[in-house]
Parts: sequence; C-alpha cells; structure tokens
Amino acid sequence: MNKPIVVGSVAYDPKIVTIWDIIRDYFNDNGVRLDYMLFSNYEAQIEYLLSGKIDIAWNTNVAWVRTHELSKGRAKALLMRDTDIDFKSVFITKASSGIKSINDLKGKKFALGSADSAQAAILPLKYLQNEAKDFQDIEIVRFNSDLGKHGDTGRSEFDILDAILNNKIDAGAIGISSWVRMLEDGMFPSGEVESFYVSEGYCHCNFTVLDTLDESIQKTFTEMLLAQDPNDPIIKKMMQMEGLNKWVKTGKEELKGYEVLTTAMTEQDLMKNNW
Repeated sequence: MNKPIVVGSVAYDPKIVTIWDIIRDYFNDNGVRLDYMLFSNYEAQIEYLLSGKIDIAWNTNVAWVRTHELSKGRAKALLMRDTDIDFKSVFITKASSGIKSINDLKGKKFALGSADSAQAAILPLKYLQNEAKDFQDIEIVRFNSDLGKHGDTGRSEFDILDAILNNKIDAGAIGISSWVRMLEDGMFPSGEVESFYVSEGYCHCNFTVLDTLDESIQKTFTEMLLAQDPNDPIIKKMMQMEGLNKWVKTGKEELKGYEVLTTAMTEQDLMKNNW
C-alpha cells in the first residue's frame, strides 16, 4: 500500500498519543503503512469519516449510532475490544440513603453524567423512564463536564460520586468501568457507597468504516489487530492503557448490543448534534 491507512481517534487523555504511536509502529514495522489523526471531539471525527478524510474511526457507541444514521446505513463496525462487549450502567448511592431500587428514587435528586455519554446519561435516562413508576417525581441533575468526549474521560461520573459523598444529590448513574475503578482505587470508605441497579449489557466502542472503503484495507486492518500478541511487552502496554485483553471481530451478535442505544437516541432526539 502506497497510501497509509488513516485512523481517527479522539484525544480525551494524553495517553492517547502513546497508544496510537504503538499501534502505528506495529503496523509500519509489519509492512502496513498506517497513520492516525486526533480530534478534540467525536462530532468532528464523524464528519471526517463521512467525508472520506479518514479511513477508519475509533468510535464510541454514540458516535457509531450517529455514523450509522447519518450514512444511511453505510457504516460498518470492524472490531472492538473484548471489554466493549457486555458494558453496563450502574446506579449508585450512599448505603445510608435507604435507596435500594429505582422506585425508591421518588422525590430524590438523581444525577446523570455528560449528555453525550451513553453509559452515564442517555441509557440511564431510558432505564429510569422505563422502570420508575414515578419518573416525573425524580429530580434529574446533570453534570455536563466533558461534552464532546462522549463520556470517555469519565469526569462527569467522578463528579457524580463527589456530589453523592458530599450529600448534594441522592444517587446517580455511572459506567461499570468507572464503578470498578472507584472500588479498586478506594475512592470512598469501604461500604459508604453502593450500587442499587445494574443494567443489562450493551456494546461500547468499535472501529467504524464506511462500506465504500476498499475491502482489502478493511481486511488488512482487521487481520493486523487480531494478530497482535498480548504477551509482547509493548503490545501489552498499549492494551493495558486502552483497557482491553484482546481485539474482537464485530459480528451480528455484537451489533445487537447497539440496538438499545439506537432506540434511546431516537426517542431522545439525539441523532443530530443537539446536546
């Protein structure tokens, strides 16, 4: 290939440069030219993919759903991380709050994270609307602290934890990965905060292309990532930083994991950039 494969990624953290330098070098060292382009937000990345300025986009689930909608079904998901399968949203509260289920939220303050975050805002709102008997009696508080990043930074989710610990809200929604980190890092005294609702699984990020991209490029990119050895020290470092154990080819079963988000975004009129 004379022309490099160009992949887009959103720079939500300085480590993104290290991650993509490793991936680029891996491809180039194995005879496949690859380069990457960083974006400050997913909306710009979607525009570049749709206009053909990049070949592949490393998308959140929200960016995937929008790309699929805006491309009129021409989008194709190639690969995802093993950790992107069966992702979940978690509702948390102080153990002393007396909140043990969604229906205990009547008359309470419940926080959602950034409006463009599937795990902390879009899907939790849908779960509340579907499952709370007295949804209209729940006071929704929003923490839009990292708009444009689709919740990648997790900042709004940690803002929610802080607000719960300081008794500013009664409960809130976060992603399962943030909840695990909070527990592992001991971000609150043992037993002070607990989860009272965990959603069913759905899918998170994927590498997105348009179906017009040369099939040989799609195949080469997919095979190269699937061939990465997680025991290689440099590849292991990249995977740890990116939060995966292995790459997984996206098939029909994985695509079903986006259906609930597609429905939620349609119901909430979020297919266009109207955060």
